[in-house]
Amino acid sequence: MSTGSKALDRPVHQWLSDIAAGKLHLPSFQRGEAWDRRRIESMLRTIIRDLPLGITLVLDVGEKEQFHSRPLVTAPNTDAKVTEHLLDGQQRLTALWRSLKDNYEDRKFFVHHPLLDDDPQNDDDGVDVWSYTTWKNKTGQLMPRWTEDPAQCAQRGLVPVYLLDPASDSEVGEWIEKATSHLKPALQADSDATQIYAAMQAHEARRQFLKDDVISPLRETLKHYRLPYLNLPASTPKSVALEVFINMNTNAKPLRPFDIVVAEVENATEARLQEMIDAFVAKHPQVASFGNVSDLLLQTIALHQDLPPNKSGFFSLDAQRLVDEWDLTLQGLLDAIELLGQMRIWDAERLPTAVAVPVVAAMFVRAPKLGDARGLIEHVGRKYLWTAFFTGRYDGAAATRAHADAKPLLTFASAPTPAALARLDATVPVLNREVYPLPTIRGLQAAGWPNGRSSLARAILAASNYFGARDFADDSVLSASNVRKREYHHLFPAKLLSDSGIDPNLALNCALITWRTNRTIGRLDPIAYLAARAEAAPSAESVDARLRSHLIPVTALREAGPYPNEVVGPELQVQVGPDFASFIELRAEAVSRAMVRLCDGDGPELAEVLS
Repeated sequence: MSTGSKALDRPVHQWLSDIAAGKLHLPSFQRGEAWDRRRIESMLRTIIRDLPLGITLVLDVGEKEQFHSRPLVTAPNTDAKVTEHLLDGQQRLTALWRSLKDNYEDRKFFVHHPLLDDDPQNDDDGVDVWSYTTWKNKTGQLMPRWTEDPAQCAQRGLVPVYLLDPASDSEVGEWIEKATSHLKPALQADSDATQIYAAMQAHEARRQFLKDDVISPLRETLKHYRLPYLNLPASTPKSVALEVFINMNTNAKPLRPFDIVVAEVENATEARLQEMIDAFVAKHPQVASFGNVSDLLLQTIALHQDLPPNKSGFFSLDAQRLVDEWDLTLQGLLDAIELLGQMRIWDAERLPTAVAVPVVAAMFVRAPKLGDARGLIEHVGRKYLWTAFFTGRYDGAAATRAHADAKPLLTFASAPTPAALARLDATVPVLNREVYPLPTIRGLQAAGWPNGRSSLARAILAASNYFGARDFADDSVLSASNVRKREYHHLFPAKLLSDSGIDPNLALNCALITWRTNRTIGRLDPIAYLAARAEAAPSAESVDARLRSHLIPVTALREAGPYPNEVVGPELQVQVGPDFASFIELRAEAVSRAMVRLCDGDGPELAEVLS
């Protein structure tokens, strides 16, 4: 739907008038001043040379302001009705306002006019904008002193920028008089009339030159300079206005949706959202392992408030409700992360689908805390997560689809019963096996290396880690404390398969083991490295148990090899190919059995999966 936006322009004097009257305000989410003196000089230079300047973005204000707002820096805070919000362009308009009002504490801006400059080394051929650092000495005088002396400024070819302010008519005449007063002849009884007349003419010529040839043209140029802007009508939805603003924002460090939410929450409730999040992360650092905590929390809050977990939802959040339910939200996210830990998923690098986490967190926000009902919630949470991981439901339009799935899940979480549970397969889109079937054996076999972005490949790895993923050598169980120290290991060595012309980077050819074990195995054939492990382990059976904890079909791996080192290409493929294909097929069947049970929300036993 069109917002009815219009590309317009407006003379500078009108912008200044609206700022002075308090009609034009900044939304509270806007950051403070960021421009340095070079960018301010560049903008002023562009205006006095009557060259095009970048477009700004203005939102009309209807009966009620859509955003909490404030005046531009140093602009008066009046009782006038705010009629416009300046969404984009605050840096240039703030700089324009402050330079024209001459209220920078440590800098003054001047227009340099070469025809005024008495310096014999002056060789400029056009007007320019210069600025000078100022400070106050011990007696409170502004330094350097010449910056407040019109005569010395004029001799340097400098006209203060504040004289170009359309509201400074009276100051112009005063400044010109002071700049030329030293040229007035001193009338004495013995003065030569001819000399006095010549001096008076020189004074008047200088005064007229300053007024008519220097300052007035500059003032007219600035006063009528038309600053372009994009106008959004008051009927524009808040989320749409913010989307346009973010897309137009070109700062080196542009505002994020989170920055806008922080400002809106603080203005509505005085709660400091960033500090609240920082305190939460300091107390529960494990949460940061799953990605940007701010995003996880905002997505959870949006879903709990029946909004999509994206920018549109964030910009529509009820700030007071966010603060009132803050502790519930934090606990909901902690519960979701604890559930993932029970599934042996401890970090974002191995999380198949990130958008599913806030959905479960929002479920826990609404869920009962104890009893049978809590057990139902955790069962559904596991079923939803594993299904989301193994299907392609969130491969596109993830936020929209997560919102659609969350609606019936959150309704269930508010009143979990066996009867309501029975209806979920029909009401939650992702749980509909006809629309989103689980992958076939062939689909599992084709999944790529899980170190990439593929959700299916990561899901396969997650399922193979579910039973402990004990290291082949040191027998350590995969845990939150060591998962980031594990490496992605090729069960059939990558070099062996590459030499055979076979793609080694399949999810079913992967296991997470310690870096030391991974380096020890290297290019060894499976039969060789398993024999080495058996010699070092208490028994061959203990090595088999470690392999089975990765859903590895031990016999198929143990019987792979030996293969000749001097052979490559088709000849090697004839020997390696059948063994590898058999291994991948058997492991796919094991993963498939685990997948089916996991996606039903159950906790399968290893013996039934590796039957």
